[in-house]
Amino acid sequence: MLELKNKDSSHWWWFDSQNKDNSNRSQWLHSALSELDEKTRMMLKLIEEDADSFAKRAEMYYKKRPELISMVEDFYRTHRSLAERYDQSLSLNDRSTYGSYAEAYGPEESNDSEVDDPEEEETVQDQTESQTEELSSSCNEELMRLRQELERLTEENKVQREQLMQKDEEKRDVIRQLSLAMDLLREEKMKLGRHVVEKGPKRESPLELNKSKEDFLGKLFSGFTKS
Repeated sequence: MLELKNKDSSHWWWFDSQNKDNSNRSQWLHSALSELDEKTRMMLKLIEEDADSFAKRAEMYYKKRPELISMVEDFYRTHRSLAERYDQSLSLNDRSTYGSYAEAYGPEESNDSEVDDPEEEETVQDQTESQTEELSSSCNEELMRLRQELERLTEENKVQREQLMQKDEEKRDVIRQLSLAMDLLREEKMKLGRHVVEKGPKRESPLELNKSKEDFLGKLFSGFTKS
């Protein structure tokens, strides 16, 4: 329950935009905003998807990074399309308003009415600019957050690669030491075989056997020290 509240509070900008009055929206705008909400939901789900371990999180990032980039590009195109469509509608509305005044009152009276009521025109323009800035600011914040998330995941993946490289180097060092030990064992076995052939059935004294063991162990440990 607490996690759900935290997510809701972090997405206040999105829920706030959904709760606004949409009774005056056109069918096209309603469809465009619904598509925008769905893309936003998918991006948030992709970013906030949890993993059991750091390795799984890095693997998940690599698998879904192209999908996330594609979503950001699509999100940008939708935002741009909305802004361009909105600008076109404002231009059409201005021309339509001017044409209605010209037909009803003629050029002179139309010009007089425009001059007589400058405050109303300024208010409409301010509202338009405010709505455009609000939409642009919301989209820019989301894009910035997505970029930051990508940078964070990239840094985490870099750290993990360095850790894996260090572990691989440690494994290679152990393999080198074991390989050296095997070489020493083979060499000692060959010497013992030649020694047995040369000595024949004669048994070595305990002192000679101890000396051979000491020589072999000395070579083995000196090899590990060098590696």
